[in-house]
Amino acid sequence: MSNLNDFLLEQLKDAEFQKEYMNQSLAQYIEDGNFASFFRSLELVIKSRGTISGFCEKAGIDRAMLYSVFKGERVPKVDTLAKILKTLGYSLKVA
Repeated sequence: MSNLNDFLLEQLKDAEFQKEYMNQSLAQYIEDGNFASFFRSLELVIKSRGTISGFCEKAGIDRAMLYSVFKGERVPKVDTLAKILKTLGYSLKVA
């Protein structure tokens, strides 16, 4: 892992930084449509909290499916995205 990723993972241990990071990532996705970048942000937040396997178990989602989302090979259904966000303690709302 690069030094930049290590630094970012360390910063993401802060809950307020995580929320702002995800808000900015979502805003960027809405602006540019770069789905892969948004899910890379989710991946980093999940990794900053523990393991992908542990997260998938807690969220009740398939680990292989989540990895395929992170790689940009698959676009999740809305219910899967909702599970991911709910497990992270986030909500998605229209404002």
